Amino acid sequence: MEKFVSIERAIEIARQTPPQSSIETIPIQESLGRILAEDISSKVDDPAFDNSAMDGWAVRSQDKTRIEIGQTSAGEAPTKIGPGEAIRIMTGAPIPDGADAIVMIEDGLQGEARPHFIRRQGENLRAGKVALSKGQQMTPAAISLAATMGHHTIPVRTKLRVAVISTGDELVQPGLELSAGQIYESNSYGLCALLEKIGCEPILYDVVQDSLDGLRKTLDSCDCDLIITSGGVSMGDRDFVRKLMEEEGQIHFWKVAMRPGGPPLFGTWNGTPLFGLPGNPVSSHLVFQLVVAPWIAPEIQLFKTIQVKMLDAVNGAPNKVCFRRIKISNENGIMVARTHTHQGSGNIHSMVAHNGLTILPPNTNASIGDRIEALWFND
Repeated sequence: MEKFVSIERAIEIARQTPPQSSIETIPIQESLGRILAEDISSKVDDPAFDNSAMDGWAVRSQDKTRIEIGQTSAGEAPTKIGPGEAIRIMTGAPIPDGADAIVMIEDGLQGEARPHFIRRQGENLRAGKVALSKGQQMTPAAISLAATMGHHTIPVRTKLRVAVISTGDELVQPGLELSAGQIYESNSYGLCALLEKIGCEPILYDVVQDSLDGLRKTLDSCDCDLIITSGGVSMGDRDFVRKLMEEEGQIHFWKVAMRPGGPPLFGTWNGTPLFGLPGNPVSSHLVFQLVVAPWIAPEIQLFKTIQVKMLDAVNGAPNKVCFRRIKISNENGIMVARTHTHQGSGNIHSMVAHNGLTILPPNTNASIGDRIEALWFND
């Protein structure tokens, strides 16, 4: 077991136990959010034939005057024109033989002939060209592209089935009455949403009370590809996830040099990969986004790295990379960042009030006016 590793080393260690998935073929209308298992090439040219980009007339650009001899619409076979002739044409209709330009309907039949208003065969894609790559997440645009290329089904990775388990005597399901010392459990709901966002199938378990026997029983019951626990991984006497994994599981790393989110662990339980995430909600979210998600789906980018100018001062952390929550915006062409809430790792509101994170190297603070690297979350 390695202790207190960098984020990069944590991912490297976890990748030595890769997630296991197979391939299934599904209809494209069911593929939103899924991960392509193979490259997808186009079955056709796009456009499939020269066609008009707008309503108007198909003409010969060298003709000075024209006479309309007919019309054509999308879905009809190509027609033909000769010198001085024009065909009334609708958007998407095939270009008549002999025509090399379009006159916009707004300009009238004798208006300017515009060759660039013809969409040329294959100018977007040629048959056989790979346009969707293995590992790509299927977005609405990617689904439309797959259809354009002639695919009604596509090969995708099977969804990882992920058990999500929160631990702690103090946790109560939202909607129930709280007693003294209790709080509403929230981590599992956020983690399930994050898992869905990267194409997994989360399986939400009931809260496990602080008990080695209860935790063992729950872990043994998991029929899944990955287990994610929340809470119980630090150094306290009642951090039972860490204790059970030390005694009966296998731990590959424990603690990561990041703040918030320092005490996560990764290992296996009965051969199933297990990430033990911290109990504080911000820590839980950030460890997932920075360590777990790159292990599950390295091709999916949950954020982009940019430079920002700090308009508030923020403190870093001793010997750890520090991720303070910041609100990033564009002001007069300059990307700037502010803070709007306190930075406690228990304050999940800070993940809603902000849209990015500082990347403060260990032992580094940021003063007002400093330009620093930051992570800007993708929606």
